[in-house]
Amino acid sequence: MIESQIYSFAPLEIDCSGEWLLYPSSSDGDFRDSIMTIGQLVPVLVEIDGVKAKLIAGRSRVAAAESLGLSVKAIAVIAGDDVSRALIHLEENRSRVADDALKLAVFRYLYSRMDKKELSQRVAPLLGIKPKARDMKLWLEWMELSHDFDGVLADGNIPLAAVTVLSKLSEEDKAAVLPYFKNLGWSRSNAVNFLTWLYETSRRDSKSVATILEEKDLSLARENESPKDGVARLCKSAKQIRYPAFSELLKAQEKIVSEICVGTKWRVESVGNFETGEVMLQTRFKSRDVMQRAIEDLSSIQKSGGWDELFELGREK
Repeated sequence: MIESQIYSFAPLEIDCSGEWLLYPSSSDGDFRDSIMTIGQLVPVLVEIDGVKAKLIAGRSRVAAAESLGLSVKAIAVIAGDDVSRALIHLEENRSRVADDALKLAVFRYLYSRMDKKELSQRVAPLLGIKPKARDMKLWLEWMELSHDFDGVLADGNIPLAAVTVLSKLSEEDKAAVLPYFKNLGWSRSNAVNFLTWLYETSRRDSKSVATILEEKDLSLARENESPKDGVARLCKSAKQIRYPAFSELLKAQEKIVSEICVGTKWRVESVGNFETGEVMLQTRFKSRDVMQRAIEDLSSIQKSGGWDELFELGREK
């Protein structure tokens, strides 16, 4: 219930410490400039408890008023418990964009206070998530994880979808893979593939992921290596561990191709991971001169005897 009466409080009379204040306070100064220019147009929401007012929504407006030495206009709501306060807070802020860090904070706060059905039906829409969407299922699965991976998710280093594999790992293996996400930002596909290949190798070889990482010496970072290159290297290594036969074919292909295309800008790749026996030849150019050189290079490299050996790789697989 919301009262229609508008109250006026000194900023220090409003308690802004509630755990239900889940959206971060704005720090861009927009509220301060607006209030200084035209005044406070939208009252904050508070719950009055004696002479003290508990803030439900509007922390940035209170901070702006305090910095300007002004009173705060407020409307009183009747919430009664922390869940109701959080829901009102989310409703008042629903026009703001909710990133994964905010969604994580909301679900962690409410997961132990609400059942899963209520969380999906009442909270998810306030964060722009459809109750039956796959992302909501992933969030519920993430809530079953320990808090260890929360930091890398909030930082954007690991995608939410990685929970589908993380949830299958032992606590020892979760601890072993966590460092790989602390300083590198992973895309959805790279993270899921990396973890899946390690998990599948673990099951195939009856070894823990932690043991595999130690035996294969997958280093976290290399000197002068960019984050993008680091992720690419780790994915490639994990795939080689999972598919050793494919990896040997890939090494053989790289050796042959390096000899065929030496001194040119042509690239050769297998089609369908060697399953079709076909290869794709490609290059790029941005002028007629470069195009002409590419054509001349192509005429030269097609004479290489390495092509027969390259085509044979697919047939031998």
